[in-house]
Amino acid sequence: FPTRVMKEGKKPLIGKYIAILHPDLGIGGAEQLIINIALALQENGAIVRMYTPRYDPNRCFEDSKLLDVEVRGSIFPRSIFGKCFALCAYIRMMLCAIHVAFFAGGYD
Repeated sequence: FPTRVMKEGKKPLIGKYIAILHPDLGIGGAEQLIINIALALQENGAIVRMYTPRYDPNRCFEDSKLLDVEVRGSIFPRSIFGKCFALCAYIRMMLCAIHVAFFAGGYD
């Protein structure tokens, strides 16, 4: 792991398993923030896995390719006859969260 001076009182996250869920790892401000958080956690020794219902490696930030990204919840459509995008996004995230909670193993 890269060496980094930790602030006094802070402990490195070596051996911590962290799951991060995000609805769409495309190109945007929230996505960049989540990717930066995941990279910072990895830099501090945590083992990070990102879960998302939608991830296209051709339409994302390059830094996201440095992360362990797993697509879950994509079995549900993004819309129903071109409508209900928000409802479908909610259901897709719930499916993703259910997978992480019951089938993905233990996270800290």
